Amino acid sequence: MFRLSNSSKNLSIFLRLTRNHILFHCQSRYISSNIPVPNLEQISHLILEQKSATEALQTFRWASKLPNFAHSQSTYRALVHKLCTFRHFDTVHQVLDEMPSSIGLPPDEDIFVTIVRGLGRARMIRQVIKVPELVLRFNLTPTLKIYNSILNVLVKEDIDIARGFYRRKMMGCGVKGDMYTFAILMKGLCLTNRIADGFKLLQTMKSKGVPPNAVVYNTLLHALCKNGKLGIGRARSLMNEMVDPNSVTFNILITAYCKTENLIQALVMLEKSFDLGFVPDVITITKVIKVLCDNDRAMEAVEVLERVEKKGGEIDVVMYNTLIKGLCKLKKAKAAVRLLKEMEMKGCLPNADTYNVLIYGFCELGLLDSALDMFDEMKTVGIAWNLVTYETLIGGLCSRGRMEDGCKIMEIMVEKGNVPGYVLWDYVVQSLARELAWLEKEKLCFVNDLLERILEI
Repeated sequence: MFRLSNSSKNLSIFLRLTRNHILFHCQSRYISSNIPVPNLEQISHLILEQKSATEALQTFRWASKLPNFAHSQSTYRALVHKLCTFRHFDTVHQVLDEMPSSIGLPPDEDIFVTIVRGLGRARMIRQVIKVPELVLRFNLTPTLKIYNSILNVLVKEDIDIARGFYRRKMMGCGVKGDMYTFAILMKGLCLTNRIADGFKLLQTMKSKGVPPNAVVYNTLLHALCKNGKLGIGRARSLMNEMVDPNSVTFNILITAYCKTENLIQALVMLEKSFDLGFVPDVITITKVIKVLCDNDRAMEAVEVLERVEKKGGEIDVVMYNTLIKGLCKLKKAKAAVRLLKEMEMKGCLPNADTYNVLIYGFCELGLLDSALDMFDEMKTVGIAWNLVTYETLIGGLCSRGRMEDGCKIMEIMVEKGNVPGYVLWDYVVQSLARELAWLEKEKLCFVNDLLERILEI
């Protein structure tokens, strides 16, 4: 005889062994008293695993017949979630109606929140608004959590409907909103770019004794920054009144300054974030590094990366690639290679983009053998060549008179099933025309054979 455990694996074994015999046709007399009774968590999980509303309901009914087992709010919540997933809302109402007699309790607030979310996914907005009436049917008072969940669904659909619900259904019933209420409304206003209304909401919060938190401010800051330089200026002023800016606040402002290529202000905000103990996320730091590199300040970008790393910030391959590209732009390809080795030592594995940038940098410096070394190293470390790799190296070799090497790389390219694009092929042909001394008969045949192979792909 096996024993049930809390793991899903053992529960699945239990289900396979018993489903065909008792799941859909069981009677209590068929159930052996020797089989341990599943607990509430296991039954809830089992209900959620079902592939249809019918199976979920049948599983629920089957569990009801198990000896010494009684359903609870958690198993009913699992069933309601599954029924909502398949839009069986009529059945949901029937299930709710049986709860007082079945477990001696009406549905709890989490079940009503589950219904709200299910109706929201189905975009049944009228029914969402009626959920408070459903709660009242059980002689319960809708909680603020239920109201907020309704509001959250409504702002995604129509901010005006959401505001009307807040005024009539919440304020009208004497429900005082909390921080989550106002954060939801702010989100809805900012999604529709109603900046002026967003500022009014801030004042409303303060007048009601609900000081706006960082989430509310950041939502408005983000909306402001999408409105160009003027909006960014207002966002900076708004930030100054924040009591508790966080890393997200700085991510928003730094990203906005980078987008408008205002490097000075981006660096000022970065320094301020460091001073307050915040480290912007990897995406934001990468944008700062890119703007620095675009302005030929790659060495400063190296310093930024080092500072972020010392402060425990996240470093990824995209950030390194951006910096390597900036160093190559400054003709510092050897420094870029050192950075490649450094990132490998730190466990940040390079990718094809990393090598492509280095190959391009070496080709620009005329260090073609180093470019070929990078090409070979890609194969050694198991990184696949791609079209950018081939085109960069072939173009670099041909432009420097290394036609034979360029055509050999093209031959490898064709062997791998890659077809040179028109631009690359045209470039190679023109380069060949310039190198008439190289264009001996046997090598011309080589080029013709290569072209024929390309046409066969």
